Amino acid sequence: MFERHSQLLKECMDKIFSAKVLVAGAGGLGCTVLSLLVRLGVGTIYLVDSAEVDEPDLNRQILYDLESIGRQKVKAACEKLKKINPSCNLVSIYEFIDENFPMPKVDAVVDCLDSFKSKLTLDRLCQENSVPLVHAGVQGFVGQATTILYGRTPTLNQLFKKTLDQRALQIFPPLVVLMASIQATEVIKLICGENESLVGKMLLVDLLNNRFETVKII
Repeated sequence: MFERHSQLLKECMDKIFSAKVLVAGAGGLGCTVLSLLVRLGVGTIYLVDSAEVDEPDLNRQILYDLESIGRQKVKAACEKLKKINPSCNLVSIYEFIDENFPMPKVDAVVDCLDSFKSKLTLDRLCQENSVPLVHAGVQGFVGQATTILYGRTPTLNQLFKKTLDQRALQIFPPLVVLMASIQATEVIKLICGENESLVGKMLLVDLLNNRFETVKII
């Protein structure tokens, strides 16, 4: 199932097949990230989320439908993902990420959480375990993304330590898919050793006004 992109990534398909990635959050960003990583051939994916599917989720959380409402997101997502790529080792973890979360040994963590308090907790866990973090955040029509390499770049806590914790109640669905696609691409760049990544840079997107800007953060 990988013949349509294997030549583009021919130097590192074996690395992708053996890679282990944790996706924190199986909501809007997480659903698209998970779908793309499974289709790209990532060997092992940990899905972590403590929520159930609710009807308002369906406008942007592409792994769910009306029959998923009330189910654990990680269970519903795993079932759908297994139908896409049965060879992927999917590990579902129905758990809230806090300071005591036992981080598995992975090559990268993808921040798809929906509150900055949780994002900053995940940042501290990744720093403690020296694992790269691919971050994205979305609200309304605007989004941001960066890749954190601890010891080389600022942490999320350093970048956003004064940010008030609040969930975005209004989100434009195409923005979520776009930012998640950028996150999935960053994961592949980390696995493959690609230099042209968002390490040390923040990508800012304003989809309403078609504005894309990359700013240095180191």
